[in-house]
Amino acid sequence: MEGSFFRTRALFWSFWANFIFIIGMIGYLLMDGLDYMRPNLINSTLTFAIYVILAAIFVFNAFFQMLSLYHVHSSTHRYYIMVLSCVFDKIGSDAYFLGALLAATAFTDSKTVWTCNTVGVGAFVIGAVVNMMVRGSSMFYSLANILNLLGSLLYLLAAFLTLVPVTQIIVIVGDIVYLIDAFLYMTCWFSDRQSALPQGEETRLVVK
Repeated sequence: MEGSFFRTRALFWSFWANFIFIIGMIGYLLMDGLDYMRPNLINSTLTFAIYVILAAIFVFNAFFQMLSLYHVHSSTHRYYIMVLSCVFDKIGSDAYFLGALLAATAFTDSKTVWTCNTVGVGAFVIGAVVNMMVRGSSMFYSLANILNLLGSLLYLLAAFLTLVPVTQIIVIVGDIVYLIDAFLYMTCWFSDRQSALPQGEETRLVVK
């Protein structure tokens, strides 16, 4: 990939991971915002289908993260932290996707859906905490990692609240935090691209 826009295979996969992170968060923000302001604007069947698609986007996001890490040398700064964080992101995205699928069926009780979503959010929190264990290589990395943790904590808080309007507001705030976070990670990706060395596939690598 030398000489191309994607200077390394790691950068190729991390770009698409970050890109669909942005797309997914725009989708969640729009859907959660509509659900709060105009709850009956979209019928429930279509709403569930959209949430399944959005959850699936993050399954691909986690998969692309894993592919990008596969092409990163183990001596890279924060490599093992990123791998462990990625594992929890994968668990979280799969659990969230399962929750969205179950919510779209009429044969699953709400407690099962809540359990899947809470396991997913809990995994995201653990992944974000792990990601904070070693400081990022720049101020933007550190800020992005902080926002990643903040967004996951807001989702976790919303999972345990019973006041629906308050829960919805917290989720929307979490969506906004994650969306800002997604753009920050993409900004870091372009910085990594400038310093990438195709011959050795070495890059700091931006992953959520």
